[in-house]
Amino acid sequence: MQAFCGAKPVLASNLLKKAYQLNPNEPGLLVNLGLTMMQRGLDKSAAYCYMLALQSNNPIVLGSANKNLGLLRLWQGNWKDGWYHYLKRYEAKPFAANEWRGESLNGQILTVWNDLGMGDAFNFVRYTKQLIDHGIKFRLAVHASQIDIFKHYLAWPIIDVCDRDNLDLTAGPQIPLIHLLPLLDPSLNWGLNYSEPSFSFNKPNNPKALGLCWASNPADPTMAPYKSSSPEHLIQITELINKGETTTNLLSLQTNEAEAHRRLGLDAPPQNWVNTLELINSCRQVFSVDTAVVHLAAGCGIPVQMLLAPQADWRWRHGGKHPWYPSLTLLPAALAAPKA
Repeated sequence: MQAFCGAKPVLASNLLKKAYQLNPNEPGLLVNLGLTMMQRGLDKSAAYCYMLALQSNNPIVLGSANKNLGLLRLWQGNWKDGWYHYLKRYEAKPFAANEWRGESLNGQILTVWNDLGMGDAFNFVRYTKQLIDHGIKFRLAVHASQIDIFKHYLAWPIIDVCDRDNLDLTAGPQIPLIHLLPLLDPSLNWGLNYSEPSFSFNKPNNPKALGLCWASNPADPTMAPYKSSSPEHLIQITELINKGETTTNLLSLQTNEAEAHRRLGLDAPPQNWVNTLELINSCRQVFSVDTAVVHLAAGCGIPVQMLLAPQADWRWRHGGKHPWYPSLTLLPAALAAPKA
């Protein structure tokens, strides 16, 4: 497990293969093995692992295998199979029976809840605008730390924003936020080319700071080592992009990372999304790895340079006029360096 979470996918693959040979009745090992294969860019091998895991009778294993296979197919651009498998991830859950699938709500209020990371909420909230355009009444359920920013800074009004951890998902019609994509926009033609800001703010005149965010969410130990860089490397990239311009007005948008802040003499920002939004709005550019700050900054129309991971998330692999945001530029993984 240490290799699995420590950016050593080859070692993790070998250990998981041995573990499965010793425990062939533990198909959950195949799901993790498939993830290591995906991290190595071996998508066919990853798919084979997930398909084997789908032969399990364990609903937890089936949910995880369907989710990962769905994401793999989306990564490959196979929207039909991708959404088919991804939507089966909650098939065995009690609340699956009352998931909204586009039928008339007969005056009921729909609960749209984000079950994924905070960046996913910032990214996919654009689909709630389609609900409003269709006259659908809904409330949005997100992580508690995001309630204020969605309630007060979202560019369109919604009935209510609430804490996703205090929901009874069996009480009425509901849908996970990301499930709006296959329902409303299965080939992402609308979402990839959406160009309006998702968040409204009062931008100061002539902002000068360069914002930095170099580490992904440590709560996801399987992916954080792949997505994260070091602040020093990100500063080098700012100098490269700005043609050697001296970067004297650096602003950290990175929470935690106390040692790095001390090392570079940067002030750590408050762990509050509204404060982060205020800091972002004082930046003329943001340089970041693939994390929620990218979605918030680009969702405000701030120019963002995002450093891709060696095996990038599925949503960055497909075209459109721009990659989800007009102000976002994707930097190749070849510029990436391991976190110091």
